[in-house]
Amino acid sequence: MRTLFFCLFLLVGLQPLVWAQTTIGVEPIDKLVAAMQTQSVAVVQPYLLAETQVSGLPTTYTAQVLAQMLPRFKKAENPRLIRQTTEGVNTRYVVALTQNGVEKEYDVLVTPANKLLEINLLKAEAKKMDTRFGAQDLTTPAEVVMPIRVQNGLLIVTAEVDGQRGDFFLDSGAPALLLNKTRFGSSASGSTVAARQLRGVNGAGSSFDYYHATDFNWQGISFQNRDVPTLDLTDLARRAGVSELLGLIGYNLLEQYALTLDYAAQTVTLRKPTPTASAEGLPFIMRGHLPVVEALVAGHTLRLALDCGAQQNLLDARFAATFASQLRKSETVQLAGADQKARSVTSGELRKLQLVHGPTFRNQPTVFASISHLNQKPDQVVLDGLLGYPMLRQQRTTIDYVNKVVRFEGQ
Repeated sequence: MRTLFFCLFLLVGLQPLVWAQTTIGVEPIDKLVAAMQTQSVAVVQPYLLAETQVSGLPTTYTAQVLAQMLPRFKKAENPRLIRQTTEGVNTRYVVALTQNGVEKEYDVLVTPANKLLEINLLKAEAKKMDTRFGAQDLTTPAEVVMPIRVQNGLLIVTAEVDGQRGDFFLDSGAPALLLNKTRFGSSASGSTVAARQLRGVNGAGSSFDYYHATDFNWQGISFQNRDVPTLDLTDLARRAGVSELLGLIGYNLLEQYALTLDYAAQTVTLRKPTPTASAEGLPFIMRGHLPVVEALVAGHTLRLALDCGAQQNLLDARFAATFASQLRKSETVQLAGADQKARSVTSGELRKLQLVHGPTFRNQPTVFASISHLNQKPDQVVLDGLLGYPMLRQQRTTIDYVNKVVRFEGQ
């Protein structure tokens, strides 16, 4: 069997956490407590799923995030169960913990099989970090054309932070710029930053942090004196086949532009378009930072997000049986999950995928795996999957974030 590594960066945010040194009688939560006491993710790993999320962070990082948070949990005490509520077939537990005489509540979502689906144990500290850029905060040239390198289906560009120049992933599926914590450690001031969304990915000590960038420049797109969230990207770079990363470039540096991806020419163009109500192209809706289009597969209408950070086209596992007859070269492959374990999923070439009012794409390499972690918020459009490298490489594609249209040009 082949093993696939699926790279997704749908970052939201975190908040600092503490945990107790005793148990409450709910098995997966007790194991999480034991992991905190022993400073070992291995204790709770059997209770993690591919879909397990820590405070909305990408599932790719779940085990890594837990490992980085463990040192923050030593002073919590007196855990007690506040309440439990049913959410579909799952159960949400709200637990109170006391630290330094202050009691706070946290929640965990548990499946009927006693697996942890959500671990929401982070609480905000005083300062919040906003990753959004105002017009006065970011220098944005009218047009930038830059070379790219395609590595295992991912786009690599070059940028510079405080005199360090190197590789960044270009990932439209990530909401914000992210720096590699191994290269950009805590700010010299020692200040801490926290947040509820990726407008504040952080923590202190060995957990999440931020870096105060004095000067950032990506082909003329630049800013000065901004706090930028950091995360250790070492394992991600290794599995994606990149020797070292300085960081990841996401939506907050792209949203003022029309982004043209040309895999054949190995270039990316960013052009500031004129806002117009009648822009040429296929309209899309924005789901947070993701552009979502509709597509037809075997008579089914699907809502799919465009994401140049997705190494594979991805459809939710519930469609595997439905579209079995539409697959060429169907096989079972191993897909690496949040718990670092590989799981068997269906993979194949989808014979025909037609964008509604748009072009048709044939023989599209597609993986079928659960994306329930992308549909946790009830107020957001439900996604059926992602369209990434296999589709975007076939035609020159322009994602116009200003006018909310996508254009495809044959190559």
